[in-house]
Amino acid sequence: MSYWYLQPLGESYLLVGILVFALVALLVLRPQFQGLTPKRHWILTGLRFAVILLIALTLLRPTWVRTIKETQKSLLVLMFDSSRSMTVPDAADGIPRWEAQKQTLQRLAPELSALGDDIDVAIYQFDENATRLESINGQVQLPPGPDGRFTDIGTSISQVMQQNIGKKLAGVILLSDGAQRVYSPQVEMQQAARDLARLETPLHTVTYGKAIDPSQARDVAVETLADHYTVFVKNELAIKTSVRIQGMANLPVPVQLILEDAQGQKTIVETQEITTPKVQETVDVIFRYTPQTSGQFKLSIVVPDQDGELVTKNNGLSAYLNVLEGGLKLLYLEGRTVDRPEQKWLRQVVAESADMELDFRWIDRRRRDQWPVNLTEEIEKGKYDVFIIGDVDSSALSPETLELLAKQVEDGKGLIMLGGFHSFGAGGYQATIFQNVLPVEMSRFDRQDFDAPIRTDMHVPGPITIVATENHFLSSLGTDSEGVPAFTSVPALSGANKVTGPTRRGMTILESQSGQPLLVAGEYGLGRTLAFTADSTWRWVMAGKSDIHKRFWRQIILWLAKKDGIETRDVWVQLGQRRYVPGAPIQFTAGANSQSGDPLRGVTFESTLIAPDGSRTLLRTLPGDGVIEGSLDAGQAVGDYTIEVVAKQNDAAVGTGLGRFFVYDQDLELSDPSARPSQLAALSAITQEVGGRTWTPEELPQLLDQIKNRPPETEVEVQTKWTWPESSRDSWINLLLIIGLLGWEWYLRKRWSMV
Repeated sequence: MSYWYLQPLGESYLLVGILVFALVALLVLRPQFQGLTPKRHWILTGLRFAVILLIALTLLRPTWVRTIKETQKSLLVLMFDSSRSMTVPDAADGIPRWEAQKQTLQRLAPELSALGDDIDVAIYQFDENATRLESINGQVQLPPGPDGRFTDIGTSISQVMQQNIGKKLAGVILLSDGAQRVYSPQVEMQQAARDLARLETPLHTVTYGKAIDPSQARDVAVETLADHYTVFVKNELAIKTSVRIQGMANLPVPVQLILEDAQGQKTIVETQEITTPKVQETVDVIFRYTPQTSGQFKLSIVVPDQDGELVTKNNGLSAYLNVLEGGLKLLYLEGRTVDRPEQKWLRQVVAESADMELDFRWIDRRRRDQWPVNLTEEIEKGKYDVFIIGDVDSSALSPETLELLAKQVEDGKGLIMLGGFHSFGAGGYQATIFQNVLPVEMSRFDRQDFDAPIRTDMHVPGPITIVATENHFLSSLGTDSEGVPAFTSVPALSGANKVTGPTRRGMTILESQSGQPLLVAGEYGLGRTLAFTADSTWRWVMAGKSDIHKRFWRQIILWLAKKDGIETRDVWVQLGQRRYVPGAPIQFTAGANSQSGDPLRGVTFESTLIAPDGSRTLLRTLPGDGVIEGSLDAGQAVGDYTIEVVAKQNDAAVGTGLGRFFVYDQDLELSDPSARPSQLAALSAITQEVGGRTWTPEELPQLLDQIKNRPPETEVEVQTKWTWPESSRDSWINLLLIIGLLGWEWYLRKRWSMV
């Protein structure tokens, strides 16, 4: 079928008509061929009419359309599964699914190459994506093994269709175990099958592996475990995990806690046996471990391989354990909580300090009928380094508790009492052994009765400006971020307890603008003591001076624990998590802090990634707010990795920080090894009307013969279009004709002596 039509310039016949009319009018008006014979006159006129005709055709652009039928090759797509689940050894004769699939592909190679000239073959491997492989005579170079971390059947089929748009598909042959294992598929399997049916393309499926009944399939998997722990030496650590048991009803399952040191030496710390009467259940397990030495260790929860398990890679999980040496342990006794913000923010400082651990004990004044409280066993057992006494009346604590606290300080521990309505003399401590422990003198007339109005004569009203009287570790807080001295930049205190003054051996370090002692230091036996008569440093945090607040309380605790003379600088590396799958994105931050916990300034960092084989790779980082930030992708090799950060200040080494993480071989592919033949059958059934169905590997040659003998209809209509003078060839011909006619006309006029 063919036909003509015109495409006038500007899609306007009127415009073309006006231009042609103007050219013809010029020919009629001029030139006047004087003295020419009629024959020569008509020759020149004809040449000019021919030029006008060519110009008119150029403006009208005549087009000839012709439709013909052509035979197009069809395409047969063969897709095979290369995900990790194909390693499960439950195919025919107990061989892995991958080996059975590979044998099928090798047997089909001659059949694929003999399909004929009208059918092309495209072979794809797929996991979470589809990748086309080059084939020669039906044979392809297969990957060494299945290593895909996810299986996304729907997305892979959709990608194949997108790559072959416009081609007639003779069919799609899908080899797989049928299990969709991906967190968020881009295209659902059923939707991909419906798209094939809409294109009249049959989906042929072949399943490898067995659909296993949970009651028959044995599998044990360690499912949950925190990826890192931090604990102080000789402190108990609770390690919680959960183990999924399948197909082992009423059978004992041993669960081991294994400790691995820096030299790789492994020790089984404890073994627990768990059982379940159910076919499938997740059981919680708790191990308790008390480390005796400091250092970095690796903890593993492992279930030894059980008889009948097809997959054992999910039988363990590991975590890092950082055991701190010399960590400070604090006991904080407080009588007020809700209406006392000071205790909240003081506890926050300790919570943010990795080298400190705090036990908080609220002694509720509403339960005075249960006073005095005896804490002797708790204090002896805890072996605390520093004691903090908040707003607690002396009558709340038994005489044995007060005497034991005094004995602990005498033996070298630290103690501080904070200001409050029932602290110091108001709390009656001048009548206890604390009159000798605390570094301040208290009036014997001071006493605040419960349920009575607060006695103002025992307190210094605010606002109180802090004045440093001694150049001391506790008064050296530096400046704020704007360079203003610390005690000048913070808000005034709202009040303080009034004391008679420091003891004979006490030293006033901070006082009010009127000379009232605020922070007094002293000693009792081998221990250090402090009296801080205020309780409103929380206002510093509210004013945006949390760095000074943290520095102040850390230095108090360090001084009480006799850590003020040790110059320590901490280089740290922080990771969002410590356990990754291969190739996962990793982000980390690193920095260097002074002893008070503030970031060191003017520090340069060099970051290196140490792989499990010991190889080192420099990492690129970006500067942040007092820290550096870096990112990388987890390696493909399973094992322990270390991010090493070396800090220098003025070309002098500050220290080295280490951030450890590990890449583990456990993912969706191996968490449930069961094949899904019913799932593949349901997909092929969607294309049943166009010939889709399920096949066994042995039936595939029959399928290929069927496709070869009955190829799909591949005759297609092809439309060709020719427009004058649209092609480059026609444009040149048109131009040469016009130039030739004009040149011939000029030559004749020259010859006839007209020019």
